[in-house]
Amino acid sequence: MRDSPNDVNARLARSLRRHGVRYTFRAALRHLGVFASRLTDRHFDLAFGTETRTVIENDALTDVASPNLSRGIRYEPTRALPFRRMLRDARIPTDGGFVDLGCGKGRALILAAMCGFSQVTGVDYSSALCAVAEKNLAAFRTRTRRTFRARVLTMDAADYAFTKEDTVVYLFNPFDAVVLSAVIARLRRSLERHPRTVWIIYHNPLWRSPIESTGAFEHAGDYSSGGCTFAVYRRH
Repeated sequence: MRDSPNDVNARLARSLRRHGVRYTFRAALRHLGVFASRLTDRHFDLAFGTETRTVIENDALTDVASPNLSRGIRYEPTRALPFRRMLRDARIPTDGGFVDLGCGKGRALILAAMCGFSQVTGVDYSSALCAVAEKNLAAFRTRTRRTFRARVLTMDAADYAFTKEDTVVYLFNPFDAVVLSAVIARLRRSLERHPRTVWIIYHNPLWRSPIESTGAFEHAGDYSSGGCTFAVYRRH
Protein backbone atom coordinates (compact mmCIF):
# COMPACT_ATOMS: atom_id res chain seq x y z
CA MET A 1 0.00 0.00 0.00
CA ARG A 2 1.45 3.36 -1.07
CA ASP A 3 1.65 6.31 1.28
CA SER A 4 -0.55 9.29 0.47
CA PRO A 5 1.04 12.72 -0.10
CA ASN A 6 -0.28 13.76 3.32
CA ASP A 7 1.52 10.83 4.99
CA VAL A 8 4.77 11.71 3.23
CA ASN A 9 4.48 15.38 4.20
CA ALA A 10 3.76 14.45 7.82
CA ARG A 11 6.84 12.22 8.02
CA LEU A 12 8.94 14.94 6.42
CA ALA A 13 7.73 17.52 8.94
CA ARG A 14 8.47 15.16 11.88
CA SER A 15 11.96 14.51 10.58
CA LEU A 16 12.67 18.21 10.19
CA ARG A 17 11.53 18.88 13.76
CA ARG A 18 13.43 16.00 15.31
CA HIS A 19 16.61 15.82 13.21
CA GLY A 20 17.00 19.06 11.31
CA VAL A 21 17.49 19.94 7.67
CA ARG A 22 20.81 18.19 6.99
CA TYR A 23 19.74 14.79 8.32
CA THR A 24 16.35 15.00 6.58
CA PHE A 25 17.95 15.98 3.28
CA ARG A 26 20.39 13.08 3.41
CA ALA A 27 17.62 10.65 4.36
CA ALA A 28 15.53 11.90 1.44
CA LEU A 29 18.46 11.30 -0.93
CA ARG A 30 18.86 7.75 0.38
CA HIS A 31 15.17 7.02 -0.15
CA LEU A 32 15.35 8.53 -3.63
CA GLY A 33 18.31 6.29 -4.45
CA VAL A 34 16.45 3.18 -3.33
CA PHE A 35 13.40 4.20 -5.36
CA ALA A 36 15.49 4.82 -8.51
CA SER A 37 17.26 1.49 -8.05
CA ARG A 38 14.03 -0.44 -7.71
CA LEU A 39 12.51 1.33 -10.69
CA THR A 40 15.50 0.35 -12.84
CA ASP A 41 15.22 -3.27 -11.75
CA ARG A 42 11.50 -3.31 -12.47
CA HIS A 43 12.23 -2.61 -16.14
CA PHE A 44 15.41 -4.70 -16.42
CA ASP A 45 13.81 -7.85 -17.83
CA LEU A 46 11.55 -5.88 -20.15
CA ALA A 47 14.58 -4.10 -21.61
CA PHE A 48 16.62 -7.23 -22.26
CA GLY A 49 14.05 -9.97 -22.84
CA THR A 50 15.17 -11.86 -19.76
CA GLU A 51 13.54 -13.33 -16.63
CA THR A 52 15.75 -12.62 -13.66
CA ARG A 53 13.47 -10.84 -11.22
CA THR A 54 11.61 -13.66 -9.46
CA VAL A 55 13.12 -14.77 -6.14
CA ILE A 56 13.61 -18.55 -5.78
CA GLU A 57 13.77 -19.91 -2.25
CA ASN A 58 16.32 -22.63 -1.59
CA ASP A 59 13.75 -25.22 -0.49
CA ALA A 60 12.02 -24.89 -3.88
CA LEU A 61 15.03 -26.36 -5.69
CA THR A 62 13.97 -29.98 -6.12
CA ASP A 63 16.63 -30.79 -8.74
CA VAL A 64 19.69 -30.34 -6.50
CA ALA A 65 21.62 -33.43 -5.40
CA SER A 66 24.43 -31.61 -3.59
CA PRO A 67 25.00 -32.42 0.10
CA ASN A 68 25.33 -28.65 0.58
CA LEU A 69 21.72 -27.96 -0.40
CA SER A 70 20.75 -27.10 3.17
CA ARG A 71 23.63 -24.61 3.34
CA GLY A 72 22.39 -22.57 0.41
CA ILE A 73 20.32 -19.42 0.90
CA ARG A 74 18.18 -18.45 -2.10
CA TYR A 75 18.31 -16.82 -5.50
CA GLU A 76 17.66 -13.09 -5.43
CA PRO A 77 18.52 -10.79 -8.35
CA THR A 78 21.40 -8.37 -7.94
CA ARG A 79 20.17 -4.81 -8.30
CA ALA A 80 21.62 -3.02 -11.29
CA LEU A 81 22.39 0.51 -10.09
CA PRO A 82 24.02 -0.48 -6.78
CA PHE A 83 26.16 -3.07 -8.59
CA ARG A 84 27.40 -0.55 -11.16
CA ARG A 85 28.11 2.10 -8.51
CA MET A 86 30.02 -0.40 -6.39
CA LEU A 87 32.27 -1.38 -9.33
CA ARG A 88 32.91 2.31 -10.01
CA ASP A 89 33.49 3.39 -6.41
CA ALA A 90 35.69 0.41 -5.56
CA ARG A 91 37.60 0.86 -8.83
CA ILE A 92 37.36 -2.79 -9.70
CA PRO A 93 38.98 -3.52 -13.08
CA THR A 94 36.79 -5.22 -15.68
CA ASP A 95 39.56 -6.55 -17.93
CA GLY A 96 39.63 -10.02 -16.34
CA GLY A 97 37.17 -12.83 -15.76
CA PHE A 98 34.06 -12.45 -13.60
CA VAL A 99 32.81 -15.47 -11.61
CA ASP A 100 29.44 -15.54 -9.85
CA LEU A 101 29.21 -18.40 -7.35
CA GLY A 102 25.54 -19.19 -6.82
CA CYS A 103 24.62 -17.40 -10.03
CA GLY A 104 20.95 -18.43 -10.07
CA LYS A 105 19.22 -16.90 -13.09
CA GLY A 106 22.31 -14.96 -14.14
CA ARG A 107 21.39 -11.33 -13.38
CA ALA A 108 24.90 -10.55 -12.04
CA LEU A 109 26.50 -12.19 -15.09
CA ILE A 110 24.50 -9.92 -17.38
CA LEU A 111 25.41 -6.86 -15.30
CA ALA A 112 29.08 -7.83 -15.43
CA ALA A 113 28.92 -8.11 -19.23
CA MET A 114 27.18 -4.72 -19.36
CA CYS A 115 29.99 -3.21 -17.28
CA GLY A 116 32.72 -4.42 -19.63
CA PHE A 117 33.77 -7.91 -18.55
CA SER A 118 34.56 -9.95 -21.66
CA GLN A 119 34.39 -13.28 -19.82
CA VAL A 120 31.73 -14.28 -17.28
CA THR A 121 31.28 -17.60 -15.49
CA GLY A 122 28.26 -18.67 -13.49
CA VAL A 123 28.23 -21.56 -11.04
CA ASP A 124 25.10 -23.00 -9.45
CA TYR A 125 24.11 -26.38 -8.06
CA SER A 126 20.65 -26.18 -9.64
CA SER A 127 20.51 -27.36 -13.25
CA ALA A 128 17.12 -25.68 -13.61
CA LEU A 129 18.51 -22.29 -12.58
CA CYS A 130 21.55 -22.77 -14.80
CA ALA A 131 19.27 -23.43 -17.77
CA VAL A 132 17.43 -20.17 -17.06
CA ALA A 133 20.75 -18.31 -16.73
CA GLU A 134 21.92 -19.61 -20.11
CA LYS A 135 18.64 -18.58 -21.71
CA ASN A 136 18.88 -15.12 -20.15
CA LEU A 137 22.47 -14.62 -21.32
CA ALA A 138 21.48 -15.62 -24.85
CA ALA A 139 18.53 -13.22 -24.82
CA PHE A 140 20.71 -10.39 -23.53
CA ARG A 141 23.35 -11.05 -26.18
CA THR A 142 20.74 -11.10 -28.94
CA ARG A 143 19.01 -7.94 -27.72
CA THR A 144 22.20 -5.90 -27.19
CA ARG A 145 24.61 -7.44 -29.73
CA ARG A 146 27.30 -7.39 -27.06
CA THR A 147 30.32 -9.61 -27.53
CA PHE A 148 31.47 -11.58 -24.49
CA ARG A 149 32.30 -15.15 -23.52
CA ALA A 150 29.99 -16.88 -21.07
CA ARG A 151 29.74 -20.26 -19.45
CA VAL A 152 27.34 -21.55 -16.84
CA LEU A 153 28.36 -24.62 -14.84
CA THR A 154 25.99 -26.87 -12.92
CA MET A 155 28.06 -27.84 -9.90
CA ASP A 156 28.61 -27.18 -6.23
CA ALA A 157 30.44 -23.90 -5.68
CA ALA A 158 32.71 -25.66 -3.17
CA ASP A 159 34.01 -27.82 -6.04
CA TYR A 160 34.69 -25.04 -8.52
CA ALA A 161 38.34 -24.93 -9.64
CA PHE A 162 39.31 -21.32 -10.25
CA THR A 163 41.23 -20.59 -13.44
CA LYS A 164 44.04 -18.10 -13.90
CA GLU A 165 41.61 -15.87 -15.84
CA ASP A 166 39.28 -15.52 -12.84
CA THR A 167 40.03 -12.12 -11.30
CA VAL A 168 36.70 -11.04 -9.79
CA VAL A 169 34.69 -13.41 -7.57
CA TYR A 170 31.12 -12.38 -6.82
CA LEU A 171 28.96 -13.70 -3.99
CA PHE A 172 25.42 -12.56 -3.26
CA ASN A 173 25.25 -14.30 0.11
CA PRO A 174 24.66 -17.62 -1.70
CA PHE A 175 25.64 -20.04 1.08
CA ASP A 176 26.83 -20.29 4.68
CA ALA A 177 30.30 -20.07 6.21
CA VAL A 178 31.08 -23.78 5.72
CA VAL A 179 30.77 -23.62 1.95
CA LEU A 180 32.42 -20.20 1.85
CA SER A 181 35.44 -21.63 3.69
CA ALA A 182 35.79 -24.35 1.05
CA VAL A 183 35.51 -21.76 -1.72
CA ILE A 184 38.19 -19.54 -0.17
CA ALA A 185 40.52 -22.52 0.28
CA ARG A 186 40.21 -23.36 -3.41
CA LEU A 187 40.75 -19.74 -4.39
CA ARG A 188 43.93 -19.56 -2.32
CA ARG A 189 45.26 -22.72 -3.98
CA SER A 190 44.58 -21.15 -7.37
CA LEU A 191 46.47 -18.03 -6.32
CA GLU A 192 49.44 -20.12 -5.23
CA ARG A 193 49.56 -21.75 -8.68
CA HIS A 194 48.78 -18.58 -10.63
CA PRO A 195 49.68 -15.42 -8.66
CA ARG A 196 47.47 -12.50 -9.70
CA THR A 197 45.33 -9.72 -8.34
CA VAL A 198 41.91 -11.03 -7.35
CA TRP A 199 38.90 -9.15 -6.05
CA ILE A 200 36.12 -10.66 -3.94
CA ILE A 201 32.78 -8.86 -3.97
CA TYR A 202 30.57 -10.09 -1.14
CA HIS A 203 27.04 -8.72 -1.41
CA ASN A 204 25.05 -8.86 1.85
CA PRO A 205 28.15 -10.13 3.69
CA LEU A 206 26.77 -12.18 6.58
CA TRP A 207 29.78 -14.49 6.97
CA ARG A 208 32.98 -12.51 6.63
CA SER A 209 35.16 -14.68 8.86
CA PRO A 210 36.15 -17.31 6.25
CA ILE A 211 37.61 -14.49 4.15
CA GLU A 212 39.08 -12.24 6.83
CA SER A 213 40.45 -14.92 9.16
CA THR A 214 42.86 -16.19 6.49
CA GLY A 215 44.79 -12.94 6.45
CA ALA A 216 45.23 -13.49 2.72
CA PHE A 217 42.82 -10.80 1.56
CA GLU A 218 42.86 -7.08 2.23
CA HIS A 219 39.52 -5.51 3.11
CA ALA A 220 39.25 -2.80 0.45
CA GLY A 221 36.08 -1.35 1.93
CA ASP A 222 32.31 -1.61 2.30
CA TYR A 223 30.16 0.09 -0.29
CA SER A 224 26.48 0.90 0.16
CA SER A 225 24.02 2.07 -2.46
CA GLY A 226 20.28 1.82 -2.93
CA GLY A 227 19.88 -0.15 0.27
CA CYS A 228 22.53 -2.71 -0.75
CA THR A 229 25.86 -3.39 0.98
CA PHE A 230 28.94 -4.89 -0.66
CA ALA A 231 32.12 -5.90 1.17
CA VAL A 232 35.08 -5.78 -1.19
CA TYR A 233 38.36 -7.66 -0.66
CA ARG A 234 41.56 -7.72 -2.69
CA ARG A 235 44.56 -10.01 -3.01
CA HIS A 236 47.63 -8.68 -4.82
